Amino acid sequence: MNFIFYILLFSLFPFIVHSQVKLEKISPKISNLWGIAIINKDEILVTQRSGNLYRLNVFNKNISKIEGAPKVYNSGQGGLLDIAFEKENNVQRVYLCLSKVIASNQSSTAIYSYNFKNDKLTNKKVMFISNKTSSSGRHFGCRLAIKNEFIFATLGDRGAREDSQNSKNHSGSIIKILKNGNQYNNKAFINSLPEIYSLGHRNPQGLSFDLSKNILWAHEHGPQGGDELNIVLKGKNYGWPKVTFGKEYGSGRKIGMGTSLPGYEDPKYVWVPSIAPSGMIVYGGNMFPKFKNKIILGSLKYKRLHILSLKDEKVVDEKIFLENKIGRIRDIEEISDGSLIIINDEYDGGVYRLYK
Repeated sequence: MNFIFYILLFSLFPFIVHSQVKLEKISPKISNLWGIAIINKDEILVTQRSGNLYRLNVFNKNISKIEGAPKVYNSGQGGLLDIAFEKENNVQRVYLCLSKVIASNQSSTAIYSYNFKNDKLTNKKVMFISNKTSSSGRHFGCRLAIKNEFIFATLGDRGAREDSQNSKNHSGSIIKILKNGNQYNNKAFINSLPEIYSLGHRNPQGLSFDLSKNILWAHEHGPQGGDELNIVLKGKNYGWPKVTFGKEYGSGRKIGMGTSLPGYEDPKYVWVPSIAPSGMIVYGGNMFPKFKNKIILGSLKYKRLHILSLKDEKVVDEKIFLENKIGRIRDIEEISDGSLIIINDEYDGGVYRLYK
């Protein structure tokens, strides 16, 4: 069941010095994995879109199913999506972003928190429920990032693109809420919903803090081209669907009013054609020195990693790595030794570790 690839990096990734690294599958086959959370130096939690949550030891490969995971709207791109974990005052907490069942064919994007102990989720607290209910199985967003007492989360437009410009609608926004569940008003836009932090997003599938610079990076899927990498700032509008590099599927017709307009934030980087970007980190470890302070993100479409070098918050170089070695890469995280944990979201997918 487990296997190891030995990869000569100089042949695939020229700026790394000659060295062998290992790519090892460390889990059994699990279909449609979606999110990863690191819980200690040895273990991770991974979500399965259908609604299961697993604890996995990265080194001895022991795996167990967590009790108490919520029922989810498992349809299309919806289900049990991202996860975040933290430990404070010896209390372990898990935060889940998911598609909440509203009716038999309706869902809203929601965030729950739980206490986590002895492989059980308890003391459920509803942190957030989107005010947009939809039968669409598309564009949930649902990536989480924690900083201090706040949770940031991405919300897709659910396929209703004009909602992304409506500050009275959560869809197509990035929100910022308090971890303790108390109400908080960002006051990001005049008369907007209090949770909204930024507007104009289509389907953001990556969210990660560069804590050393206090920068929140996000990327999102564009239609038929126009995937974007952005720095997320309070009260800014990122344009969708008024400003975009993307075009209509099939016809290739122009969308919106252009690729750059006053009053809308320009992306820091654009992919045309689309790569369908997925989970993202800013690498801070020592195992791969040449990755240091670079953005690493997965591509669902091309089944590979993209390594982005930055200067003054701009992308100055992009390298491709692990193409067609894992499959559709859905998420990536860094554990304490600097190795990378990567998940494949295909039917025969699983969890992989990249290390030296």
